[in-house]
Amino acid sequence: MKAIRMLFALLGATILLGALVGAASARNFSVSNQSLRGTFSSVEIEGGAWGIVRCRITVEGSFHSRTAAKVLGTLMGYITRVALGPCATGTATALTETLPWHVKYSGFQGGLPQINSIIAHIIGSSWRVREAGGINCLGRSTASEPSIAIFHRSTATHEITEAGISGRIRTGSECFGIAGTFHSDSGSVTLLGSTTRITLSLI
Repeated sequence: MKAIRMLFALLGATILLGALVGAASARNFSVSNQSLRGTFSSVEIEGGAWGIVRCRITVEGSFHSRTAAKVLGTLMGYITRVALGPCATGTATALTETLPWHVKYSGFQGGLPQINSIIAHIIGSSWRVREAGGINCLGRSTASEPSIAIFHRSTATHEITEAGISGRIRTGSECFGIAGTFHSDSGSVTLLGSTTRITLSLI
């Protein structure tokens, strides 16, 4: 009996050590492709000055490399193209002259090594929203108030299955610094120019 208990204890310790080593070794991300496109059928921008604006949005961007360190604040890549519209309600425009926007790693959801979501902060995203009286309200995301992108990942295939974007828009003095919020529906993320999904692995 004593030998069996020792055997089970040794087996349990081996499994635990293997799990810890696997989690500790997952220090980097690896993506199958560096260029991507995200398409969202609806993003709602809501604020006291302009009510609710609802538009379609497509964003394109790239990762710096096929691998990136899993370190908070790491610059992962850039948003290089944004197309906002058509809008079902209201009027809004992405300020494309401010591109590229920075994409920084901000964490994950789920347990290592089988995480189910990657969180990124988008710094510098800039928008113009027209309020009811005709005034253009300008907003820009910052490190303290970033736009947030969450990429959902299949733990079975490692593919990015969908994504969502959200955050706050703080306007300038033209709209008295009023802060609005925005969020999207679940959108698709694919390799730029195709319908191929991007895989994201931990290494």
